[in-house]
Formats: sequence, C-alpha cells, structure tokens
Amino acid sequence: MSFSQRPWLYFGPAAIAAGALGVALTLTSDHEEHPGFTIALALFVSMSFVIAGLIGWTRRPTNRTGMLMVAVGFGVLATSLYEANYTLPFTLGNLFGSLFIAAFVHLLLAYPSGRLISRYGRAIVVSAYATAFLAPLLDSMFPERHTCKPHACPDNLVFVSHNHAAHVAETAVWTTVAVVLFASAFLLLIGRWRRATPALRRQLRPVYLAGGLSVLLLAVGFIVTPFSGVGNTLVSIALIVTFTAVPFLFLAGLLGTTLARSAGVGAIFRSVPERASPGEVQEGLRVALRDPTAEVAYWYEEGGHYVDVDGNRFELPTDTRQRVVTSLDYADSPVAAIVHDPALREEPELLEAITGAARIALERDKLLVEVKARAERYRAVLQAMPDLMFRIARDGTYRGYNAPDERDLLSEMVVGRKVHERLPQELADRVLAAGQAAVDRGTPQMIEYALDFTGETRNYEARFAASGEDEFLMIVREITERKRQQEELQASRARIVAAGDDERRKLERNLHDGAQQRLVSLSLSLRLAQNRVHSDPEGAEQLLDAAREELAQALEELRELARGIHPAVLTDRGLDAALEALAARSQLPVEISGGPAGELPAQVEAAAYYVVSEALANVTKYAQASAVEVKVARMNGIAVVEVADDGVGGADPLRGSGLRGLADRVASLSGKLEVESPPGVGTRVRAEIPLE
Repeated sequence: MSFSQRPWLYFGPAAIAAGALGVALTLTSDHEEHPGFTIALALFVSMSFVIAGLIGWTRRPTNRTGMLMVAVGFGVLATSLYEANYTLPFTLGNLFGSLFIAAFVHLLLAYPSGRLISRYGRAIVVSAYATAFLAPLLDSMFPERHTCKPHACPDNLVFVSHNHAAHVAETAVWTTVAVVLFASAFLLLIGRWRRATPALRRQLRPVYLAGGLSVLLLAVGFIVTPFSGVGNTLVSIALIVTFTAVPFLFLAGLLGTTLARSAGVGAIFRSVPERASPGEVQEGLRVALRDPTAEVAYWYEEGGHYVDVDGNRFELPTDTRQRVVTSLDYADSPVAAIVHDPALREEPELLEAITGAARIALERDKLLVEVKARAERYRAVLQAMPDLMFRIARDGTYRGYNAPDERDLLSEMVVGRKVHERLPQELADRVLAAGQAAVDRGTPQMIEYALDFTGETRNYEARFAASGEDEFLMIVREITERKRQQEELQASRARIVAAGDDERRKLERNLHDGAQQRLVSLSLSLRLAQNRVHSDPEGAEQLLDAAREELAQALEELRELARGIHPAVLTDRGLDAALEALAARSQLPVEISGGPAGELPAQVEAAAYYVVSEALANVTKYAQASAVEVKVARMNGIAVVEVADDGVGGADPLRGSGLRGLADRVASLSGKLEVESPPGVGTRVRAEIPLE
C-alpha cells in the first residue's frame, strides 16, 4: 500500500511522534527562554500544515500540493531539534531548521498542481533549498560569540571559530541571496497571477494572498533584523499570521470546491431549460464550471469527427497551458468533449460532477447536432454547386432558391413571385408543366430552353424533381458552351462529309481524265496490235511499244493517286521516314527535332503526317519563310506535333479549308489543333492527339 493511497496511516502517527519529541526537547531545553510559547506555536503551525496537507493528499492523490504541505509541517517540527541539550540533535537542528522555508517557497511556486511548470520556478526552488542548507552551515561554522547563555547550548559539531569578520561576511552574503530569492519568488507569483485565466485566479487568490505576503515579509525580515529589534518583532508577528493562514486557506479552497460541485450541478439544471438548444447547454456548462470560455463539441458519428453547437466541424485542440480537453464517453463510445480552462483539472470533483450531470443533456442533444451537421454539409454542397436551384410551389410560386452568382438571376426578386412573372409566357408554361409532372408521376423531368440575357442568348438545361406533395425543385444549368460545341461538332461532321465527297469526286475525275483514259487507249492499241500481228508485224511491234509506255504512265498516275490517299512510305517505313521524305521534297530547309517519335497508333501517325504535310504546303505557299522546324514527341500519353516557321505570320485558320480539315481530322481522334500566327513573328501549328 503506497503513501498516496493511505497517507494518514503513515504520516499521521509520524507527525504525532515528531510533535511529542519536539515537546519533550523544548520542555527539557536549557537554552529555551519561553518553552510554553514555543511549543504552542510550533505545534499549531506544524499541525496546521500537516493536517491540511493530509486532507488534500487524500482528496487528490495525484496532486502534489498536499504532499508539499505535509513536508512544510514536518520541516517546522524539525526546528525543535534546535532545543535539544545534546550535541547531535542540536547540530542537526541548526543545519536543517530552515529547510521548511524552502519547502514553503516550493509549495507556493508549485501551487495549485503541486508541480513546477517553468524553468525559472525550478531554478528558484533549487536555489532556495541550497541556500536553506548552506547558509545555516556557514553560520554554524562561524557563529556569533554569544548566541546562548554561558554553557547553556551544547557543542556544535561543525563549529570552526568565532571569527567575527567571517561571521559578518557570510551573514551579509546569505542575507543578500535570501532577499533576492524571496523577491524573485514574489515577482514570479505576480507574473503568474497576471497571466492566469479567471478560473485559475479563483484557485490562486486565497493561497497567493497569504503566501505572497509571507514571502514578501520574509524578504523584509532579512533586511530589517540587523537594524531594528522592534521592526523584527512586528515583521515576525505578521509573518506568523500570514504563514499560518496558508493551510487554512487551502482547506477553504477544498471546501469551496465541494460546495461549488453541488452548486455547479444545481446551476446546470437551473441554467439549462428542459428543451434547451445545444447553445443553451453550452452556456449552462460555462456557468456551472465558472469558465466563460468553455466550448462543447459533439461527436458526429457519420462524419467521424466532432462538431460545435452549430453543427460546424470542430477540431479538438491538443492540451496546452491555456486549453485542455475533457472527453465524455458512454459505453466506450464518444459522446462529446468539453474544451475548458486547464485550471479546472485541479478541481477534479467539480469537473467530474458537472460533466457527469451534463452528459445526459449532451447525449440528448447529440442527435440534434448531427442533424445540424448534415444540414451544414448539404448546405456546403449546395453552395459548391454551380447550378441555380429553385423551390417552386405547384401553383408556380417561388419558395426559395440558391444562386452561386446573383448575376445569373433574371431579376433580384425571387421568393414570393410567380413563374409567369419572371419568365416568358411559353417558357413559364413549360416549367410548370414539367414541375407538375415531376410531382404527379414521381419521376424527374427535363427541358432545354434559351433566354436572351443581357444582350446575348444563353442556353439552359432544367431538371425537375418532386420535393414535397405540393412543390418541386428546379435545377438549372447553363449549357451555352455545350451547345456551341455541339454546333461546332455538327459543322465539323458536315465538313468531313463534304470533304469526303469532294475527295471522291476529285478521285473519280482524276481516274477518268488520267489513268482511265490511258487504259482505254491501251486497250485500243492492244486490239490494233492483235489485228496486225500477222499482216504487219513491225506495225504491231510499234503499237506494243506505245502500249507499254502508256501502261507505265497509267501506273505512275495510279501511284500518285494512291500516295494522296495514304502515303506508302508511312505504311512501309513509319512516321519518321515519312517525315524525312516530306522534308526532302520541301522547297525550304526543314529541321526535324525532338528525336524519333517512336511507334504510334496508325491513325495517330496518319494524322501527324497530314498535319506536317499541310503545314509545310501552307508555309511554301503563303509564309515567305526561310526555314521550318518540325517536332513530333510523346508527352504524358499525348502525341504533340509542332510545325513552326519564321515567316510573315498572320495566318487565319478559319479562312482556309486545309487547316480546318486538319482540325476536323485531329478532333476526330479527341485531339485539338492550335494555330499561333502573330503578324511579323511567324506561324506555329500545334496538334495534341491522345495516344489512347
């Protein structure tokens, strides 16, 4: 069984035994002039600290304040050793009789938790203990010549000499050190008071008032004692009063916590109405805890996080000297948390009683706060949506709306107005019909429409869904850009069809005027040669030679036509070789950069080839350039084709059919074609074609 579990069992008898020993030593002392007064004062002061400390130690085992108070009480009892008529206890009384003062300073600087929280405070306490031992040691080594009646005091085991100069020097040094230490402790107490929160000041006030005065009087006493006997007496009396008041004020604080616990629980039930909102519960807790900064956070199971009383996400802070968190659980499941002043942890009875009483209200409010959190989440989703949303009654009256941009509204007045008052007649009829159908059938409806809006025509898509028995939601999204893209797609498809028709007619014309005519002529020549083979062999041979030439010309023309449809070099040797062939046939110097393009899908290679081919043709015809750079590369799953020249620029991709046809070809592969052609700078044609 440890000291912290049953301190009375160990230190109670020890205090009684030490007190009895002190009484015996004082009553039998040969050098104590007022034994009765000394006994009464020592027992009263020491037992006050011991009893108050044991009560506090029992009530709050983890708090070291009670332990320190017991140490101060035993330190006071240790001064009784000075009254002994024997050498050893007398020497020990001289050496350790001042340690209770250091323990008292330790108690004040560690209050209310019993732990020193600053390096400055720890340095003062360590210095105080060192001074409380070293100063009496030197004073015992070089004591004043007449401290007791002749032959009344026993021998001092550490005595060196009655050197007056040494005694004066060590007294001056340790007096100065003691005054500096007491002044530093007093200033530290003032600084802590100024930085303390209201809840902490409530705890510090009684003990700091008496203890701080005691520390100040100790400093004054060290200064006054060498110069005034009367002043020393007055300071000593005041010091005894303030010093002895500390344990009683400590007990008053413990009693106040007990009373505050009962009052706090009652305050919760008085301050929190029966049907209180989460905000009112929070205010009730602030009153009960006497902490106006306390905040309540509810556990939001669905989101896996805490929310505040308004349903907004709440991140619990880490424990600091300014704020700490007390979690409230039920059946190992989180219910809520209270963020409060850390000083309340030094009043565990109050905190536990009030949070226990509040847990019922917090458990009840958890569902309401979760509903608020969901509402906040849905509101955030609505605000993040780019669409207009309207709640419309069955009769066409607007009941609410959400507009990310108020400028998208036809008119600022919405709620309370009718659909026919805000929209054109025909459109209003369609809106009401679609909305009523959504309510009656229980299935979503959709319409598309156009509006003349601030000098331009905008296209919209409206979806309708029932949101009650007599109202529907109308969700409106602008689709002007989509319509434009659809129109551009239709135009592109029309251009592709027209280009295909033109190419077929051109191919038919070329075949008819070229290879077909040559083949017809070849057929006639062969027939004539057949007829002359017996009658005119030489003529037949001439006709066959002419037919062979005609056949060669027809084959060449067919190859040219085939190259226009799909270049053979691209099929046989790949894109890199095809680009080299284009560069070789170009009338301008062409630099191919970017390294080998590598293997690409066939349709991508064909598109890249025709982009370069058409761009080079345009450069030759219009650019007045001196050089051209061609680049084909792979970047992040995209084939990038660039043709740049240093010509006059000013190219318009909308005027010529060549670049428009290229754009259609690239678009058919989900790619895009860009043309940059500032006047006087040159032209850059860039195509980006996805590889997948």
